[in-house]
Amino acid sequence: MVDFLSQLIKFKTASQNPKDEFYPTGIKDCISFLEKTFDQMGIKSKKWLAKPMSFAEHPVLFGALKGIGGGSSVALNGHIDVVPVGDLSAWSHDPWSGETSDGKIWGRGTADMKGGVSAMIQALKIIQKCDFELRGDVFFHLVSDEEVVGFGSRQCVEKLPRPDFVIVTEPTNLNIAPVEGGLEHLRIEIKGVESHAAKRFASIYPQKKDAKDPGINAIEKGIKIIKAIQELENDWALSKHHPLLPPGFNTILPGYIAGGPGGGKDGKLIMISNPGTTPSYCAIEYNIFYYPHESIDEIKNEIENCISCVCESDSWLKNNSPKLTWQLRNISFPPVNTDSNHPILNIFKKSCNNLACSAKVEGANFVCDLAWYSENGIPGVVFGPGDISQAHSPNEFVTIDNYLKSVAILALSILEWCGYKEKIS
Repeated sequence: MVDFLSQLIKFKTASQNPKDEFYPTGIKDCISFLEKTFDQMGIKSKKWLAKPMSFAEHPVLFGALKGIGGGSSVALNGHIDVVPVGDLSAWSHDPWSGETSDGKIWGRGTADMKGGVSAMIQALKIIQKCDFELRGDVFFHLVSDEEVVGFGSRQCVEKLPRPDFVIVTEPTNLNIAPVEGGLEHLRIEIKGVESHAAKRFASIYPQKKDAKDPGINAIEKGIKIIKAIQELENDWALSKHHPLLPPGFNTILPGYIAGGPGGGKDGKLIMISNPGTTPSYCAIEYNIFYYPHESIDEIKNEIENCISCVCESDSWLKNNSPKLTWQLRNISFPPVNTDSNHPILNIFKKSCNNLACSAKVEGANFVCDLAWYSENGIPGVVFGPGDISQAHSPNEFVTIDNYLKSVAILALSILEWCGYKEKIS
């Protein structure tokens, strides 16, 4: 089982960098390796290319093991693409080696999330080696475009047999996450009027009525909006909560800002200048997390009302409303809110207890492809080896103990959920 994960790590499947020379070959070889694995396990598979949205092809691999009937079905979802390794000098272990030492498996993707993909496959291998026949069907939905926020899992939901339940094996450190918040990206664009910096004084001190227009500073108008949204974020932190997510989870992060003269397009400036000109353009991009029981329409209304209040109090913004772009760059994850009384939660708890794991039921404080299943009414949980804090960082690892326990917990949970009978030798 450890060797299998180490082999997965060796495939260079970093999907975000358009100049990555290794991705095209790495992803094809990884898919081929998994196809052969499925074939050896008697799992029927097919593949296709996800809807294109970036520089490279992103194959989707579907595997199906038909049950003998009379049980519930489950889909196991995971992604085999990873983020770039970044500065190699920050790694003490080769990120593509799958090296094992100090009770850990090292490398890019061990936690996020080749460890989870490996665990789901090994769980089914154990079930087969123990001569159990599953009553319900088991489906594998493996995608290679999750780190570019692609369409692979969404297409799995649309075009494949509908499962009764889905397990996404992202890293939860063996905790059970039946809920996750929603995520939305928003861009706000503010326009102003260019003017020479020498006229700045005229925008501060009253001038004659016939004085030349001193310009309108788009960056300063943007700062007004930033301050108002920050106040809204504080209000959210104090007035909203969810029992399975940390207090203050619902944040509104201004993560990108661009401003200057010459206008702009798609959040970027169309000219390079210096501070000698009053800026006529400002773009602010936000990362917005919201709670599972909220809807994106509610969130939009609150933020848009906040911005409207700023505009009403500003004579320029009142007549020159900012442009808002929601679902920016395809980032719009609906929340997940699986029923806390769903029977599979007790199945997972029981499986954890059988292995002396003190698993907690908590919310995932990140978003993943479970969102697309939930959006279509398919219940699910996030459960997998590794810690999310290891993801996207140098010296990523998963402990061998954590990984092996995840395999056993998944195997026990699949057995009970799908139902089974022992083969008679």
